[in-house]
Amino acid sequence: MVVADRIEIKKEDLSALYGRFRRNPNPPRPPARQPSQHGGKLKQDWDTTVADIKASRRVSGIDTDNLMVLELVSDALSATSLDRLLSMCNLWIVEEVKLPQSEKSKLVVQFEDASAMSTFENERLLYMQDSSERGTLAPGQRRELFDCIEEIRKLKRDDRIGQRLKKHLDSGKTLGNDFFTVNIDVWYNGDQGTILEIEAQIRSALGTGGSQLLGDLFELQTLLLGRAKVNEFTLNVLLDLDVIACVDFPMETILHDYSGLYAQDFTPVVHNDLDENAPLATVIDSGIFSGNPLLSAIIVGEEDFDFTENTASDLNGHGTGVAGIVVYGDFSHIFNENPIFKPLVRLCNGKVMHDDGQGNPVYSKERRPEQIVKEAIEYFNEHYHCRVFNLSSGDLDYLYAGGRQLTWAGMLDQLARDLDIVIIVSAGNQYPDLPDFISRDDLCQKVRNQLLNPAHRLIDPATAALAVSVGSITRGATPDVRTGITAIAAGNAGMMSVFTRAGKGVNGAVKPEFVDYGGNYSVSQITRGTSRWRTNDRLMMEPTTNHTNDKSFRGWVGTSFAAPHVTHYAARLERLLEAQIDEAPSANLIRAMLASAACCPDELRSWAEDAVDASHVGIRAQKAENRLRLIGYGKIDDEVLFSTADDPKHVTLFAEDELTLRSLHLYKIPVPTEFINVKGAKRISIGFAYNPPTRMSRKEYIANSLFVEVFRRTDAEKLLNFAQKKEHGLEEDADAALENFRKQYGAAFEPGSTTIQNSTLQQRVWAKGKTGGKDLLWDENEPYIYILITGKERFTHAEKEIPQSYALAVTFSYDAEEDILLHQKIAENVSIRNRVEERTRIRERIQNQG
Repeated sequence: MVVADRIEIKKEDLSALYGRFRRNPNPPRPPARQPSQHGGKLKQDWDTTVADIKASRRVSGIDTDNLMVLELVSDALSATSLDRLLSMCNLWIVEEVKLPQSEKSKLVVQFEDASAMSTFENERLLYMQDSSERGTLAPGQRRELFDCIEEIRKLKRDDRIGQRLKKHLDSGKTLGNDFFTVNIDVWYNGDQGTILEIEAQIRSALGTGGSQLLGDLFELQTLLLGRAKVNEFTLNVLLDLDVIACVDFPMETILHDYSGLYAQDFTPVVHNDLDENAPLATVIDSGIFSGNPLLSAIIVGEEDFDFTENTASDLNGHGTGVAGIVVYGDFSHIFNENPIFKPLVRLCNGKVMHDDGQGNPVYSKERRPEQIVKEAIEYFNEHYHCRVFNLSSGDLDYLYAGGRQLTWAGMLDQLARDLDIVIIVSAGNQYPDLPDFISRDDLCQKVRNQLLNPAHRLIDPATAALAVSVGSITRGATPDVRTGITAIAAGNAGMMSVFTRAGKGVNGAVKPEFVDYGGNYSVSQITRGTSRWRTNDRLMMEPTTNHTNDKSFRGWVGTSFAAPHVTHYAARLERLLEAQIDEAPSANLIRAMLASAACCPDELRSWAEDAVDASHVGIRAQKAENRLRLIGYGKIDDEVLFSTADDPKHVTLFAEDELTLRSLHLYKIPVPTEFINVKGAKRISIGFAYNPPTRMSRKEYIANSLFVEVFRRTDAEKLLNFAQKKEHGLEEDADAALENFRKQYGAAFEPGSTTIQNSTLQQRVWAKGKTGGKDLLWDENEPYIYILITGKERFTHAEKEIPQSYALAVTFSYDAEEDILLHQKIAENVSIRNRVEERTRIRERIQNQG
C-alpha cells in the first residue's frame, strides 16, 4: 500500500491566552406578569392537565403517577432558568422545539415521580403568593422561571399520530376489524431501570384481548422504540396514552427499483491482491451475492439480521449493486479501457432487508429498521473492527421539514460518536414531476428548480448530523437510441440528478455534504405530445455488479449508488492514514480529509446558484444557500484525496486535537509566494470535522458548536490581543469585536463561518484564477494565514467539561505545468507534529513517575 505523505501539523502555543465565549450573549427578558393572576392560571392549567392524564391512565389500566409527561409553552425562558427547572424537579426534557412563526418554545418535560411534581407545585404556590420565602429556588429565580411559563397542558392526541397513519386516517379509509402492526415511540428519561415499568404500562394499556407488545422496547437516548399488534380500539388507547410520543404504520417499500439491464459480453478478469490489512467497509443493505466473480473473494464477513429469506445472500440486487461500487469505485472508465478489475476495498455484508416479491428491498415487519441497522453496525464494528459503513436506504414518509431531529438519524449520530465510526448515508430519492416544457433547456431548468421544492427534502436518516450524506449527480446525458424511441436527457452531464433530495439538515446544517454519480433520467414519447419519464435508460445508469449468474453487471439509478462512491473513498483513506500515523485515524479526521478534497466545478456551481426556489419570498437571491442545499461541498476529487509527496500539485496538512469549550486554537499556515504567483488556477480548501454530543430532546440538537475563522495580513500578537478583549469583555462586545476583526483581517474563504457553523462537517475554500491570489501576498518574507478554531456549548449537557475533539485538513492545489516545489516549501515553514516523539516522551514520563 502506498503511504500518502500528508503533513501533520500542530497548533500555535498560546500559553493559556485564549478567548472565552459566554453562554447566551443576549439573554431574553421574561415577560412582565402579575404573580397572583398568572400563578392562578398556571394552577388551573396544572390541575386540569394532571386530572386528565390520571383519568386516561385509569381507563388504560395503568396504576402509576410516575413518568408524567407535560407540555410547557415558554416565552423567553433563558437557559439558566431552564437549568433551574430541570434540577429543581428532577425533570427530564423529552423534547424542546421552537413553535413555528413564534418566539415561543414548546417543552415536553417528564416528571419522574410524584415528589418531583409536588416540588414544582410548591414553587408555583410560592410564586402565586409573591412570597419572599426561599423554597427550592430563591424568590428572584422563582419569579423569572414562572413568568416565562405561559401555559401548561397535556400533549395532544394529534401530536402522537405519525405521518403514515395520519395520511391513512385523512384519506377516510377504515382500519377494519382485524389486528395490524404499528410502530410506537415512547418517551424515555435515560434511566434503564424504568424500561420494564414502561413496558408493563404499555402491556397493561393494550389489555388481554389479542393486542400485544411485539418484543422488548429498543432503547435510544430519549425514546424507546417498539412495535405492537393492535386493533382500532387499542390503537386509540395508545394515542390517548401520555407516555407515547408517536404511533405510526411501519415502513413498507423503502426504495424503488429504478434499474434496467446493463449487460457485458465479456467475462471479467479479476486481479485481487488485497490482504488482511486492506481497506474494509460494511454494506448495510439487502445482502451481497458472493457468486459474482467480482465479489466472491473479497467478502470477509457476512451476517443476516433480517431473517426473512434465511440467507445473507442478496435476492434483490440492491445490496450487490451498492457493494460493487464500494469495492471498485468508478466502473465506467474500465469499460472503455483494458477490462481488468482490481478490487481496492474488502467487504462485510450486513443484510438488513429482503426482496418484497416485486423487486423492492424492504425491512422486516417484525422489528424496527433502527434496531436492525444498529445491531448490524455494532456487530461488524465489534467482530471485524470495521469503521466505515454504507447505508443506502431510508424512510420515504419521513421528510425533514425543520425542527426536531428524525429518529433514525438520531440513532446513527449516537452510534457514530460512541463507536468513532464513519457512516455514509444516501440522501434519498423522489420520483419527480414531469413539467410541461418547450425545449430541453426549459426541461433542465424546471426539473432543477423542483429540487428545492418540499417534496425533495431529505428523508430519515439522511439528516444525521455526524454521518455523511450524499446526493446524486449525473454521469451521462446521451440517451440510448437502440430502443427505437427518441428520448432527451433530463439533465446535462455532471449536474444534479432529477430524483435526488436536497437539504438543509437540523438547525440549517449543510446536508447532503457531498454529491457523486448516481445516474440520470430521460424523457420519451410513446405518442406525440405525451411525455413520460424513462428511468432505466441504460446509457445513463450507474454501472455496477449484478446479483445473478447470467451476467456480471447491471445498471442502477438513485442516490443509493452515489453514496458508495464516498464509502469507497472513506475506506481507502482510513487505511492510508493509519499507515502514515501508525494508529487508527479518528472519524473526524477521515471526514475532514474528505471535505478538504471536495470541489464544485464552475459549471455545476453556476447551475446550482441559478436555481429558483418557489417558496422563497425575499427579494435577494439566495445563490450560496441554494448551492449548499443542492450540492453541499461538491464532489470528492480522488486525485486530490489520494495524492502523495510525489504529486507536485497537491499538498494536504492535517491536525487532530481537543478544544476546551469556549477557548481557541490557532494554526499558522505558510502560503508560499510561488503558489500565489503561479500562472494557473489555485485553491486552498479547509476541511473541518467534530463530533459533539447530540440530544434528540433539544431543539439545538448538537450540544457544542465549533467553527473556523481564517485571517490574513495579521500576526499572532494582534490575535492574542483580540483574545484578551474577548476574555475580559462582555459577550456582545466580543461578538462585535470578532465581526470587526473579520472585516479587517478576514481572508476570502467561502462560505462564511456563520453560514456553516451548525454543521459538524465544514468546508471553507479560497479559489483564484491564473492572475488572482494577491490578497494573501502581504509579508515581505513568506506570507501565511492563521486558522482560528473556537466554539461554545449550545445547551447545558453532562459532557460539557469534556474537551471537544476535532480534526482539521488544509489542502493546497494548483493547475499549472511548472513544479513550484509546493510540498517542500510548505513543510519547511510549518510547525510539524511528530507522533513518534510524542509517544516516546509520554512513555518516558510514565516510567519516571513509576
